Amino acid sequence: MIDTGGQQLRLLSCVLRNSGQGWGLIVDEGHEPTGITGVIQHPTYLELTHDVGAVRVSSMQVTPDEYYAARGIRVGASVGLPWTKLFLYSGTSTTPLNPASLSAASGNLWVTGYVKVPAPATCTTEGN
Repeated sequence: MIDTGGQQLRLLSCVLRNSGQGWGLIVDEGHEPTGITGVIQHPTYLELTHDVGAVRVSSMQVTPDEYYAARGIRVGASVGLPWTKLFLYSGTSTTPLNPASLSAASGNLWVTGYVKVPAPATCTTEGN
């Protein structure tokens, strides 16, 4: 957690890939999600789960890697306290793609965000 002048922020980050078997979190010797526990593929969006006890959303950024950027893929995020919905678009279209229609052996989506969480309880002793 990060303390920024009394505000406790929790990092949410991961790398997503669909290499043909559906979207998932990359967990290997070079990648590990932080705070994000899963990805659920829906017909019009991807849902990231991150039940970290958030009370407010601070920020969320999703970036297509060079493979998807070169193909005009854009991502819009709708962020809630226990989840984030990622909507994928091609070019200038305003109709979300079916996430299952995008797959690549090395194409990734990079996710980074912060949510506010309650400050840890402080312990006080009185009368000793």
